[in-house]
Amino acid sequence: MKTKIRHISAAAMVFACSLAAAPSVAQNLEYGNYLPPTHPTNVFALEPMFKQISEASGGKLRINLQAGGALVGGKDTLSAIETNLVDGGFIVSVYVPNEIPLNTTISDMALLMADPITMIGALNETVLLDCPSCLEEYRDRNVVYLGAYATTPYLLMCKDPVATLSDVKGRKFRSGGGVFGQWIDHIGGVPVSIPNAEAYEAMQRGQLDCIYGSLGWLKSLSLWDTAKHVLYQGMGAFGGGALLAFNTDTWDGLSDDARGLIVDHVPPALARLAVGYAQDDQEVLDMAVEHGVTINKEDPEVARVLAEYQKGEVENAIATAKKRGAKNPEQLAEAFLKNLEKWKQISDEVGTDVDKLEAALRREIYSKIDLR
Repeated sequence: MKTKIRHISAAAMVFACSLAAAPSVAQNLEYGNYLPPTHPTNVFALEPMFKQISEASGGKLRINLQAGGALVGGKDTLSAIETNLVDGGFIVSVYVPNEIPLNTTISDMALLMADPITMIGALNETVLLDCPSCLEEYRDRNVVYLGAYATTPYLLMCKDPVATLSDVKGRKFRSGGGVFGQWIDHIGGVPVSIPNAEAYEAMQRGQLDCIYGSLGWLKSLSLWDTAKHVLYQGMGAFGGGALLAFNTDTWDGLSDDARGLIVDHVPPALARLAVGYAQDDQEVLDMAVEHGVTINKEDPEVARVLAEYQKGEVENAIATAKKRGAKNPEQLAEAFLKNLEKWKQISDEVGTDVDKLEAALRREIYSKIDLR
């Protein structure tokens, strides 16, 4: 069965065809991302995507990226899109779990997430093809969902040395709340729910001792100015929400060609982001010594505790979703786990080749969507 995204031009989804014709009336949309301009979501996905759309439309469709919270903060983006304060933006599920409880179920399986290339396929196939209720949940909030992404594995990055489980005890860790905070608490740390965009200042002010997040943030968020020690051991990742989301009224107000043009640029944007995120991590590894950052290898005790903790991840996510009022989260979890295995194989095949990943996203997901 094909999933419907309303009013998108089917012709725009055929990769071999030329880009859809430019809209007849010039339109300017405002897009909010609370993350700074240097963040991978902006550098690899949104900024080049919106530039390419403008060029392809001959300047008749412009999506203005307002990064760094210029228009709206991370926790307020969903309501801002819903009320048309902004035309589109990045919705972080873990910041609004009660508003989109079913979709947040995916994010709540964070400790099972690994590389962003696998995840970007599994996430979007689950929501776009296997979970009509997920799309309906967004539509109920006046939101059109086009795609999500995942980070690289979350690590522990601290001011002071962190090499073993005992080093975690009592330290204040930035976390995104929810399942992330629960994991930090489980291993003896003190979770502090602060958006990653605010982590730099929080570290400087002493509100945080450590960051629980992607290694690439040391560079993109300049965290290596203070976080000089890393335990290089993946402990889940963020995935889900909606990086590419538009207000329904705004979306309906676009021409078929404009909608098709936007959707046609989603797969390459997501592919660039997944690969770019991984490359950012590698760049930090290569530059660690230059910036005085010490990278510590995995701790067997942390690995043991994590493996045991992961056994309850799916069950806990389902139970939490039900408490929030989500219906049938079991079906969503089952579909996600199935797609996770599928995309692990695809990830092995495409590696870090952006073009191959883009082709896989088109073939396995975006070509299967009914755009009428």
